[in-house]
Amino acid sequence: MRKKILITGATRGIGWALAKKAAVTDLNVFLQGRNPQLLAERKKFLEKNNIEIHTICFDIRDRSAAQKELEKISDIDYIINNAGIVADNWWGKMKTKQWDDVLATNLTGAFNITKVLTPKLNKNGQIIFLTSQSGLLGNAGQSNYSAAKAGLVGLTYTLAKELQRFSIRVNAVSPGALTEMTAPVLKKLEVKYGSLPSEWHLGSADDVADFIIDEILPTKRTGTVFAVNGNKKGYWSKPQYNSL
Repeated sequence: MRKKILITGATRGIGWALAKKAAVTDLNVFLQGRNPQLLAERKKFLEKNNIEIHTICFDIRDRSAAQKELEKISDIDYIINNAGIVADNWWGKMKTKQWDDVLATNLTGAFNITKVLTPKLNKNGQIIFLTSQSGLLGNAGQSNYSAAKAGLVGLTYTLAKELQRFSIRVNAVSPGALTEMTAPVLKKLEVKYGSLPSEWHLGSADDVADFIIDEILPTKRTGTVFAVNGNKKGYWSKPQYNSL
């Protein structure tokens, strides 16, 4: 029986790369997005190869809509919480709406999805959160984004401990990829530094999708924050206590 995978934010960037990869990897694919027209276009594109694709249309910030639509899924094997936005600003200029929108989408949105679907996860299933180096190390101008992504790291560690007894794995992936979302950030960095810092020489969304589908879905690890940037792959160690 084909395993079922749900990808949030599946119409653009890494989400779309994941959708294309999953569709040719013998998985039963559920695409989530909030633009019905774009979802329909993505579904039509993937079904050219006689692959059955399911679409679920709602805004992940809308908890009631998420609950209603996700109740239609009877069971699931993999949840990839990919949907996210940026609204960068310096702390002194950070607008309340920028903070609320990013936290509501990147962190609370992931909660809205995962809370409903966790009881539907099959044995040996997995929850994957897309986090960021900004959430691990911080990044000037991204207080809202960094806070949301750091929250997903904490959620990964905690759920991995709570759900291990149910044979459910929980991991996170910190990707480096050039996408519609990261392109404006890269442009600002180029203007500021004249060239990109070495850590910002990014891979592609397809690199991230290949890594997640080929290497993270089958992993036995849980409670790990993986990293991928082009062909550079690894994982982040947990923080360690040091005496003063």
